[in-house]
Amino acid sequence: MSNNPLISIITPTYNHSKSIETCIDSVLAQDYPNWEQIIIDDGSTDNTADIISEFDDKRIVYIKQHNTGILNLNKTYNKALDLSKGEYIAVLEGDDYWPDHKLGEQIKAFKNPGTVLSWGNAQIVDGEGNPERLFHEPGSYPAISRTTEILDRLLLKNFIPACTVLCRKKSLLEIEGFKQPPKSPYVDYSTWLNLSTLGDFHYTDDVMGYWRHHRGQATLKNAFDMIKSDMDYSIEFFNNLPADRKELLSVNLEQIRKAKNNDLMEVYFKLGRKSLHQKEWAKSREYFKKSLHGSGTIKFYTSICILCSFLRIDFEKLISVFNKTHVDDLISD
Repeated sequence: MSNNPLISIITPTYNHSKSIETCIDSVLAQDYPNWEQIIIDDGSTDNTADIISEFDDKRIVYIKQHNTGILNLNKTYNKALDLSKGEYIAVLEGDDYWPDHKLGEQIKAFKNPGTVLSWGNAQIVDGEGNPERLFHEPGSYPAISRTTEILDRLLLKNFIPACTVLCRKKSLLEIEGFKQPPKSPYVDYSTWLNLSTLGDFHYTDDVMGYWRHHRGQATLKNAFDMIKSDMDYSIEFFNNLPADRKELLSVNLEQIRKAKNNDLMEVYFKLGRKSLHQKEWAKSREYFKKSLHGSGTIKFYTSICILCSFLRIDFEKLISVFNKTHVDDLISD
C-alpha cells in the first residue's frame, strides 16, 4: 500500500440544505489530504446545490441527477463508484459528518492485505448536531473480525454504521457494487454481508462518524419494509452460501429468523408505546400482545407497558427519569 492512497468519498444527498455544509466541512478538515468527494444530488428541490457551489476545491465533484428516489439508492451509489478514482471508498451521506482524524486513522487498517473493510463507532446526534448516544458501548467489538466471525454477527443484525465505513474499491467491484434488496431504503446491510465473504473487517473503538438522527425519522412503513427486506435477504444470502462455508458458521437459519422476528417485535413495541403515550389504552395493548412474542428486554418492557395501559400511566414519563429515548424520537406515523 502506498503511503497516501487516494480515497474516494461517496456522498449521496437529497434536500440536505441544513446539513450539507457541515458534511463537506468535515471532509475538508481531514488530517488526511489525499481524497476526492463525489456528491450525487438526487434532484434536490431546496438550495442544496447553491450551498455546494460555494465550495471551491477541485477535490469536490458535484453531480445533480433527476430524482430516482430512495428505493434506487444503489444506482446513485454505484454511479459515484463508477466515477471514483480512488483505491479506497468511504461512505458519507449528506446529513452526516466526520471527526477530522477519521480517514487518517482508518486507512492504517489496510496495511493488512486481508482487510476488506474498516469501520468504527458512531455518535448519534440530533438534527442540530447535539449528541444523543453512542451507536455502540465502548469495547463492544474486537479490533479484527475474521470473515466467518463477522458473517455470523451480520446475519443476525446490521451493526455497522454506514458513515464510519472505509473499504477497498476492488472488493466492492468484486461483489458488483452496492446492493439494495427490493423495498429496502438502504444499501448498507446487503453490501456489508457480501463484503464479509471476502476478508477481514477492522473495527476502531472510537467515534469515526456522526450519524444525524431526525425526530420521527423512522416511519412505520419504512420500519416494516426494512425488517422484512432484511429478513428475506439474509435468509436468501444464507441459503446461497456454499455448504463448506455454512459449516464454519455458528448461526443457523432458525437463529436468523428468530433475530429478525425480534426486530419486528421491537417495532410493535414502539407502536404500542406511541399509542400508550397518546392515551389509546386498548389500541396499545393490541400492539403489546404482539411484542410479547419478542425476547429479552422487549418482553420485559412490554409487560410493564401492558400494566401501564391498565393503570393509565404514561410509560414515557417513567423512562424519562432514566434519560431513555422518547418514543416520538423513534418512530412516526
